[in-house]
Amino acid sequence: MFELVFDNMIKPINVGVIIRLACSAGCRVYFTGNSVDYKNRKALLAAVGYEEQVDIVYEADFEGLISALKSEGKQIIGTSPRAEVIYSDMRYDKPTVFVFGNEAKGLSAKKIDMMDKLITIPMPGQIESLNVVNSAAIILYEGLRQRGFVNK
Repeated sequence: MFELVFDNMIKPINVGVIIRLACSAGCRVYFTGNSVDYKNRKALLAAVGYEEQVDIVYEADFEGLISALKSEGKQIIGTSPRAEVIYSDMRYDKPTVFVFGNEAKGLSAKKIDMMDKLITIPMPGQIESLNVVNSAAIILYEGLRQRGFVNK
């Protein structure tokens, strides 16, 4: 199982859609910092009832969470438009935690320094980054593909 960490999510709709994504892939999801509560009305509407089927953890202490996950032997993969490794070139065959930053600012330099690796999604168009949930879905499903997930 993959785990997802989202830092300081400010948009309730994103929080709700993240919950749906985590449910679709069987993931635990962590919200860190001052992320919007998933019990927010807009978040619950976007989650469409799946919040009861997902292991959702709120942890204010980002650094403590990442340290604890590392101590469990998990590789911590951060995301950044400025990373040099393309997401599909990484191997996700060991326990992996994907980390996504705030919708507006991404991960801070201090938090980036805590990552084992940084990955990016190449974009030939005119924008710098995708919506955080779109990015998470692309990366998560590449991990599932590499592990041989087949939808029956």
